[in-house]
Amino acid sequence: MFVLYTIAHYKNGFNIDYSSILVFFGGLIVYILTMLLLNLIIQQNDLTQKSTHTILLFAFLTAVIPNSFTNTTVLLSNLFIVLGIRNVLNLRNGKYIKSNILDASLYIGLASLAYFWSISFILIVYLGVLYFEPKNYRNWIIPIIGLLMVYVLSNCFTLLFYDLFFISTNYIKPISFSFEAYVNKGGIFSIGVLTICTLFFLTVYLIKYNRKPTKSKPVLGLIIAQLLVALGIVLIVSDKNTAEMIFIASPLAIIGTTYLEMGHGKLIQEINLWVFLALPFMIFLF
Repeated sequence: MFVLYTIAHYKNGFNIDYSSILVFFGGLIVYILTMLLLNLIIQQNDLTQKSTHTILLFAFLTAVIPNSFTNTTVLLSNLFIVLGIRNVLNLRNGKYIKSNILDASLYIGLASLAYFWSISFILIVYLGVLYFEPKNYRNWIIPIIGLLMVYVLSNCFTLLFYDLFFISTNYIKPISFSFEAYVNKGGIFSIGVLTICTLFFLTVYLIKYNRKPTKSKPVLGLIIAQLLVALGIVLIVSDKNTAEMIFIASPLAIIGTTYLEMGHGKLIQEINLWVFLALPFMIFLF
């Protein structure tokens, strides 16, 4: 992950100065923290077997979109989203329901400050409420309170440091279905790889989903919903440059692990891993 992250910054043009070095290592820390948090989530919720396949897939899938490595705001937003998803999945325990809902909403609100359309993941919070604690009407109001808290705190920050109100027009981004920004060698390769992986992994996952115990299906459904919301963000963002595809990596890594953990022979499993290892390096040929 460090090697591929470094190569991406080098190809983007890296300046040796204090601010660039700070951004480089800050983004790297956020990237590694996201991976560690993803590993914690799958262990706490038994989403996969006890293996490193999810970590490997997350590293490979993010490396296929090197533009995300050089976009610190997208990396930071993705970290907050993964934190929020962790709180939503914690709802299955039936403990601290309101606290988890509020925390998830706050994290998604903070994610939206870094990258506006990540606010779409608030749908996952409501889906979590629907799955685990729908009868208490207060639970449906808490996500709105969480987002309002982020907005109020943002106003406090801008008033304190800039003597200005937090302007919503600068915060809200337009919708665009134009894909012209993807029409380049690197963009086409990234889209092609992620599209093939999504279709293949999701098909396998849905087949396995029907065989899972009923009590585990809500959690698996939330992972599928997270992937669908991430795909929706890719479709509607106006400033497309493939960096926004990083939101796909976390749920797709979990979904793809289901395929890698199937009863393949040792040779097939080795081939699968080597293919995924080669893909990130192929992107740098373009």
